[in-house]
Amino acid sequence: MKRWLLLALGIACSIAAAYGAMQLATYSWNQVVEYRSPFVDLDTERFTGARPALSSPVPGATQRRTVVVLIDGLTDEASRQMKTLQALRASGADVRLTAPQPSLSYPCWTTAFSGAPPQISGVTTNWYEGRVKVETLFDVAAGSGRRLAVSGPDDLDSLFGVSELTSATALVPWDEGEYRSGRIVDAALELARTKDPGFLVVLLPDVDDAGHAEGGASQRYAETAARVDADLGRLVQALDDGQTVFAVFPDHGHTPEGGHGGWEEPVVRTFAVFAGPGVRHAATDARLEDVAPTVAVLSGLQAPRLARGMAIEDVLSDGNGRARDADFVRASGFALAYAREVAGPPALAGLESFKSRSELERLMARAQALRLASDRRSRVPQALALAVAALGVLAVVGLASWRALVASLSGALAYNALFYSLYFGVHGYRWSLSTFNEESQVQAFFNARMAEAVFAALVACAVAGLVYLALRAEPKGVRQGHAAGWLALGVATVLTIQAVIGVQVAWFLWQWGASCVWRLPDLFWGFKYDVDLLQATALGAAAVLGPAVTYAIGRWHPRARGAEAHG
Repeated sequence: MKRWLLLALGIACSIAAAYGAMQLATYSWNQVVEYRSPFVDLDTERFTGARPALSSPVPGATQRRTVVVLIDGLTDEASRQMKTLQALRASGADVRLTAPQPSLSYPCWTTAFSGAPPQISGVTTNWYEGRVKVETLFDVAAGSGRRLAVSGPDDLDSLFGVSELTSATALVPWDEGEYRSGRIVDAALELARTKDPGFLVVLLPDVDDAGHAEGGASQRYAETAARVDADLGRLVQALDDGQTVFAVFPDHGHTPEGGHGGWEEPVVRTFAVFAGPGVRHAATDARLEDVAPTVAVLSGLQAPRLARGMAIEDVLSDGNGRARDADFVRASGFALAYAREVAGPPALAGLESFKSRSELERLMARAQALRLASDRRSRVPQALALAVAALGVLAVVGLASWRALVASLSGALAYNALFYSLYFGVHGYRWSLSTFNEESQVQAFFNARMAEAVFAALVACAVAGLVYLALRAEPKGVRQGHAAGWLALGVATVLTIQAVIGVQVAWFLWQWGASCVWRLPDLFWGFKYDVDLLQATALGAAAVLGPAVTYAIGRWHPRARGAEAHG
């Protein structure tokens, strides 16, 4: 009776661990998807004084006509095969950009137009609903009295409220299956002819569709990029009067097989091309969050208030009056407010003044390091408790039977070898959001990984049973009164796998925590953490099915049956 009670307790513990993993996975996923940025209400005025009203011209700045073109999903490599972009590069600035994480469209659009990366803007996924809570170039241009015109998908309206800021819009539904960039460019040219905008924004979506459909290395992707380049050429040729600033860039790239959202080189290493008055002929590196402040300075506008980036110095041939200085003052105020919000007064200790961008970056990096160190110290007890509980499972198994511990660890090793061979080898997956290709694939991905975890666990139970037989000179079978022991071996194997996963989860919780309060976790490790929790959840089912595997070995394996016959 005691053995059967222990068996039932083991199954209950495994199911409880699975339930806890499921709850933690749901909570952690929602923390990223529903992240509420604490920075959207930062009061930079405490540090820099009231910003001049947007309607007040920037002193000495030339208000140049500006054309901003975002080509969704265009890789840097593909852009260098596009004649129009190469011509703009030859006469202007070629900037290699780094996109933020997650490298999804809505977060990257927001970063490009506001200078605020996801942890600042709160826009973390394409499921974001409502208007963004940070100031954008659309707000700045409209508030400054510039004639603003926008042509592109209607998502621009739901995210940025462009139809509320101007009546000069030409918005189309994001319907896949048709080529829309030509129509969008035609509409942009019509707006330019009839409305004479001083600030024109165009978003071309078709390259991204081709990347999702067939991959960034496909013929369709290359052909679509060439077609978009021809339409871009029409736009530039019609509007280039020698006094117009052009800024062309993507939000992100694509993996060769299709998809984005992660950290892969073709996804996050993108580009920006600036050309026209005020632009220096140069090649340099920057981040996507630097685009909005750079466009603002070139255009003679104030930059969006919560831009974490700054105007790219190497791109500017001059300061456009006081526009560059105004951006530095704004960025200084943001850095101070950010540091105080993140780490409090200690982050500002010894601070006297700012003289360069590098000093602003050091201040923000120092604040982040102080806060992360403080957060990690506070999470040590929680992480240790989970790690000790996981290791305690192994200790209990070992105290019950050293042979069962060795067999269970062998099964756990087999589990990991099989699960990750399927994950990395057969499927070619990475710890990356790019794995999904499209958001509609998320649930199917989760379900498939859970099914594979159950399958790998059943194989692990078989391995554990065989190892256990090998460790005994005279193995005792089910018919010799050891049915409960053989059943318990299956449960012990599953619990051991869950314990190994639990130690890894404990490490992540120490590093990043389950809650997203002021920043997102490292999404490379965050993705692995989610997959770990998916496995631990699925293993609850394996704890019910696995004992049947070890029982079958104890019942029908030739060595076990031979022992019964000998007995």
